Amino acid sequence: MSRFDLPNILYFVCCVLLLGTMFVARFVLASKLGRILVATRDKEDRVRFSGYDVANYKIFVFCLASAMAGVGGAMFTLQVGFMSPSFVGIVPSIDMVIFCAVGGRNSIVGAVAGTLLVNWAKTMFSEAFPELWLFAMGGLFIAVVVAFPRGIAGVMTDQIIPKFATKFPTWKGSGGAQPSAAPAPAE
Repeated sequence: MSRFDLPNILYFVCCVLLLGTMFVARFVLASKLGRILVATRDKEDRVRFSGYDVANYKIFVFCLASAMAGVGGAMFTLQVGFMSPSFVGIVPSIDMVIFCAVGGRNSIVGAVAGTLLVNWAKTMFSEAFPELWLFAMGGLFIAVVVAFPRGIAGVMTDQIIPKFATKFPTWKGSGGAQPSAAPAPAE
């Protein structure tokens, strides 16, 4: 067996496509289009009253998400080797909600981290407790929603990065989360 057999090639193709998808999503989110989409999510009527055609923006982002999902589905079919109607249903939909809740629904990297963590936990729970792993997954979801409402990404941005920024003021990974100094008094 060589290093360049089909599963290895598909793995690296999936990794490149994942990074490309994350880049496209980040690019859209950082653009004017992304700001309009976030504003539409928060206050759709306000965006509509500002003169934007909300329906066209929703159609565009739906088509973009559909294209990304189509590429992901094609890669999944190539990895697994077949596709069954049982792969489309309520359980995969609930899994995706859990991925986003664990990772953080406002973070692209958090969604990927949540997917990896939940799938790892699903593998561990289903091997250790074959009859009870669904309950363990439900408990994980409830625990994350109660303890970390913004997911892993929220914990990173709210707690971990500020601690590193205070200990290492020159650390570039702080994302601007430098400790705030007291405001100067107005004269």
